[in-house]
Amino acid sequence: MTRSELTDNLTFVSAVQMLRHLTEDNVLTEAEAEKVRAELVRRLRPTI
Repeated sequence: MTRSELTDNLTFVSAVQMLRHLTEDNVLTEAEAEKVRAELVRRLRPTI
């Protein structure tokens, strides 16, 4: 795993955790969270 892949994976995991908290706090709906998660996968291409 390259340094770039590691950074992208850590960023992705952190962002997913933030999305989960925002969804639990009713700041985002489930549909909005799924759209954001799909965009994160597209941009960061996690390998985990």
